[in-house]
Amino acid sequence: MSTTVTPAGGQPNVQNASTSVFDDKLNIAKSSKIVADYMRQKGKSAINGQELSQLASNTSGSVPADVSAAAQYMQRHPDVFTAIETHDVAGADNLSGVWNFDWAANGGLKGTATEAIARMQDTFDMAIAKSAQITEITTGKKAELDSSKQRPSN
Repeated sequence: MSTTVTPAGGQPNVQNASTSVFDDKLNIAKSSKIVADYMRQKGKSAINGQELSQLASNTSGSVPADVSAAAQYMQRHPDVFTAIETHDVAGADNLSGVWNFDWAANGGLKGTATEAIARMQDTFDMAIAKSAQITEITTGKKAELDSSKQRPSN
């Protein structure tokens, strides 16, 4: 998502938000389904936290954008990944099977504290980002207004 802001200088400044429009709509179930589907495509039965991080960063450039965004969602919500990977075994080992992601994709964490906290965090992050955009726009408008009120020097 990009926002065009016209600063006091008059030249538009295009900013890319840290999350895409697609990413804004991710939740536990959607991101889990995307990761599970990708794991199947690649013939992987399990993934660890480091591999998830590699998908999120996509340094190779070969990871589809939706997969990278889903992995980034898991990275922003480490408790979600922990809840998914410990679904079938007691104790976190930082390794999750595709079946755990399937469970989460089918609503396994729906109605849990983990889901509620993830949603609250997403809401707060969105509010902070919007607040920053509003501050930037109003600061630019105030600068324009202030500059229009200045008297020309003789």
